[in-house]
Amino acid sequence: MAFFKGSIRSQTLGMDTGLTVVLPFDRAAVPETECPAIYLLHGHGENADVWTRMTSAERYANAYGVALVMPEVQRSFYTDMAMGLSYFTYVTEELPAACQRLFHLSSRRENRFVAGLSMGGYGALKLGLRRPDLFAGCAGFSGCLDIEALRATLAQADPGLQGEAKAIFGEDLVIKPEDNLFYLVEKTALLPKAQLPKVMVTCGTEDFLYSHNTRFRDTIQALPYEFTYREWPGTHEWGFWDRSLQYALEFFFPGRREALRSAEGR
Repeated sequence: MAFFKGSIRSQTLGMDTGLTVVLPFDRAAVPETECPAIYLLHGHGENADVWTRMTSAERYANAYGVALVMPEVQRSFYTDMAMGLSYFTYVTEELPAACQRLFHLSSRRENRFVAGLSMGGYGALKLGLRRPDLFAGCAGFSGCLDIEALRATLAQADPGLQGEAKAIFGEDLVIKPEDNLFYLVEKTALLPKAQLPKVMVTCGTEDFLYSHNTRFRDTIQALPYEFTYREWPGTHEWGFWDRSLQYALEFFFPGRREALRSAEGR
């Protein structure tokens, strides 16, 4: 493996921002210019290296011969903030181009996926559904998927949290359609089936966001997506997300792990 942990200068954000990248350079069967990537998104209050600290993400990525790109977006909910920075634009436009240039990742849509946990689960599905031209699939683990339900909660929150929410969504806490997953999943479903991203959702049955995930599951199951839903006993914690990442890798790259092992004579 090759491991990068540092920062890059973002023109979109107007500042340096954290970035962690894992590359499977020791997998001889992975052509350098065709290396697929998963953009792996952190949750609320976390940062760009949390996935490598709290899970076996590096080991899983090497087994599948894929790169992991882990950006940092503060507590922005992966939005172009009403009174703040344009994190959605950064993650969907500037970052993929920079990673392709710096790390020689594949430029093909079918080799690019996005996954995340909690706030990052919401972000992953939003990126995948708003930019199906960019991502072939998306996966949300214990995601905060019902942003309207979150808005109602934030409206009753303490003044500090309300102020943070208003910086993200606007003074009146009105959720734009492009930030609402239930709107996006219906809109994107109108595309030809070949252009739809594949979608995975996982959630623990004791997770406080369980109802968000089951509502999204019930909505998307009536639409023409390739969709997988998994639940099992669990709460909002890293053991659950480590297991979810393993499921997502096989969902995005079915059979790839075994094919690489065979090609390398293992």
